[in-house]
Amino acid sequence: MATKATIKDVARLAEVSPSTVSRALRDNPRISEPVRQRVRQVAQSLDFHPNQMARSLVKQETRIVGVLFAESASASMGHPFYPAVLQGLGKVAGEKRYHMLLSTGAENLSEEAAVRDLADSGFVSGLVCLTTLTSPAESLDSIRLPMVEIGHPLNPENSYYVDNDNELAGYQAAKYLLERGHRRILFLGYDKRFNMMAHRLGGFRRAMAESNATVPEDWVIPTRMIENAPDFNHLGEIFRSDSRPTAVVSMDDPLSIGLNGFLLTLGLTVPADVSIVSFNNTQAGQYHSPALTSIDVHPRELGIHAMTLLLNIIRGRVEQPTHIDVPFTLIERDSVAALR
Repeated sequence: MATKATIKDVARLAEVSPSTVSRALRDNPRISEPVRQRVRQVAQSLDFHPNQMARSLVKQETRIVGVLFAESASASMGHPFYPAVLQGLGKVAGEKRYHMLLSTGAENLSEEAAVRDLADSGFVSGLVCLTTLTSPAESLDSIRLPMVEIGHPLNPENSYYVDNDNELAGYQAAKYLLERGHRRILFLGYDKRFNMMAHRLGGFRRAMAESNATVPEDWVIPTRMIENAPDFNHLGEIFRSDSRPTAVVSMDDPLSIGLNGFLLTLGLTVPADVSIVSFNNTQAGQYHSPALTSIDVHPRELGIHAMTLLLNIIRGRVEQPTHIDVPFTLIERDSVAALR
């Protein structure tokens, strides 16, 4: 078996010191372009690649960012929202020559424990959480790891985070239906584990109250985010009643598509009998029949802003807790009709 080339081998053939090889391969401006080119040619001929992890341990820093999923990575990656966020994170990380370490998570592991595991590993210089933490920010103070959350944290005044105005999004979703004559509106997909859901529900309730429209408690239908599996027996009872909902605000396009199919089994069609305003503006929702009116929260932009903010924190360019608000967009399509 051939012996693997070392940095000393590259230095000897390029007639420079090992430290110059290290700087040249990192495009250090202190090294002239002719020397950098010579070093790169020798390194390529020897198939030499710097050991990034070893170099990081020596310098006590890495160019690796941890990414923590809300659920297991396999479940999360099956939903269009998370790959879109990762596209945004990866775009900025790649441009700044950082790598991402994905934390798969586990059902029996709290967000706080997952953060601590990543921090204690020593592999990452910072962390992006694809969920707002349920643990108070103060309980993580001892970690001293730069961290950005995507979503609204419990203690926003002490956190770095990127978010949409989910209260306003829930409000506008309901308002859109109210302005078209609907008063009996069901809220589908509430997951109490996530702050954004509480904010959307709060905005929904505010819009309904302003229009003197009541929201029966059993018309707030819970699901687990990503799984999108509501209690269809309960939904059947609601939609078979004489005072059934004429409209639904649904928290996710796949959930809305499932609801559409379920309503067909009851002899109800969208939007003739039931209108739907959905969330997340997926391709599946766009090409579904009827095409879904949906709120786009722009997940790719959430990822871009989150990684940019984190790298600025790591570089010492952001000193005080801050947040970035990414505007959402309501996309009008065919799943809403004015109440007859």
